[in-house]
Amino acid sequence: MTGGNRGRGRPGTGVREAILAAAEAILAEAGVARLSTKEIARRAGAAESSIFYHFTDRLGLLQAVVRLHLPLYRDVAEAVVRDAGAGSLRDNLTRLLDGLDAYYRRIAPILAAVQADGDLRARFAERGADGAVGPQRALLPVVDYLAEEQRLGRVRADLDLEPAALLIVGAAYQRAVFRHLSGADAPAVAGARVADALLPALLAR
Repeated sequence: MTGGNRGRGRPGTGVREAILAAAEAILAEAGVARLSTKEIARRAGAAESSIFYHFTDRLGLLQAVVRLHLPLYRDVAEAVVRDAGAGSLRDNLTRLLDGLDAYYRRIAPILAAVQADGDLRARFAERGADGAVGPQRALLPVVDYLAEEQRLGRVRADLDLEPAALLIVGAAYQRAVFRHLSGADAPAVAGARVADALLPALLAR
């Protein structure tokens, strides 16, 4: 059933998931240029009003798509924090970089859409200004991991943890962006090589 034939009232079961899937597919295929509520509704087989019912606005929709992939980020971060000290620092860092890279490759089209639209970018920044939401929160689990390695004496006692976490997250993000811009099959710098480049700044002397 198309959006034009759907009756008024509360959207049916499964509509929210269909809208999210349609938005993600459009972003992956054509980018933000075709990310209109009309096109999303057509692809989802839903009424255009359902998008506003579930997500309030286009930014709310994009944030919901990002949240779909947050379990991957949490799984990666929690596993590395839990296993701090169990494996080598190099192996843990490589696993962290590869996990973050996988997460950022999934949400790269959404981030590109926000950056390409001045209104979306300004509103995204406004909503994240208090630190409760927004990309800065990506640093927190990495800081926790480094703090645990520091407590175990495997990371320098004088290491400034937030800048170090920023380097790790930034490296993973850049790997994902390069892959996104170059195509899914483009070769990437191996996580282990990135870890080797970062390790000298982290290791306890």
